[in-house]
Amino acid sequence: MRLKNKTALITGGTSGIGLATAKLFLAEGAKVIVAGQRDIKDSAAFDGYAKENLFFFQYDTAQVAAVERLAEFVKEKFQTLDIAFINAGVAKFAALEAVSEDLFDELIQVNFKGAFFTLQKLSPLFSEQASVILTSSSGIHKAHWGSSVYSASKAAIRSLAITLSAEWISRGIRVNVISPGSTDTVLLEKLGVTGQQLQEMKDSLINNIPTGRLIRPEEIANAVLYLAADGSESQTGTEIIVDGGAFLKV
Repeated sequence: MRLKNKTALITGGTSGIGLATAKLFLAEGAKVIVAGQRDIKDSAAFDGYAKENLFFFQYDTAQVAAVERLAEFVKEKFQTLDIAFINAGVAKFAALEAVSEDLFDELIQVNFKGAFFTLQKLSPLFSEQASVILTSSSGIHKAHWGSSVYSASKAAIRSLAITLSAEWISRGIRVNVISPGSTDTVLLEKLGVTGQQLQEMKDSLINNIPTGRLIRPEEIANAVLYLAADGSESQTGTEIIVDGGAFLKV
């Protein structure tokens, strides 16, 4: 029960990495607000977990007014917040020549603007010694076709964590980054491919991962838990890359 008596918010918590992290946090004793676009209150996703410690908030992270309502909800439920996993994001890819203004705006608004204003609105609620974890991407360190805007939005997250680490260190707040590699989540399906095409995409990704498989969401969740729990007090402004060794592959 490494998070007993801790309060936590997870954005993008209704699927993939966020959902896996929410389950792990609950199992470790935290009270958790799961925030995201999907309504999963009546789903079986959390069957077997301590539902008295579980709260839901449905919203669009790209809308500042919705982010303000989220902060109000957090204050109403918890008063103060010990852990924030800012994980909401979207992945879309196109060659530079094919990037539309709408695609550009969506990626920046969801991935960076949403995270920025979420942290701004939550700032007054963070407890002393709070831990903030932001989701970036291992892709910011390597060139990938069609990722110019996506990688820029995720690189902005890495930069934000460094700045906030300096701004908030006097308050005892730690800010760190988790950078997943190719992870086996529904995010891959949201790219618009299914069936055989989806499998071919996964196989192509696996070819660039030395461990020979996609990363499991639960593996990312365990890295987030390390940054959230006691025992990682010296970690601030740092980045943990979980990508099966792809970062090192030439």
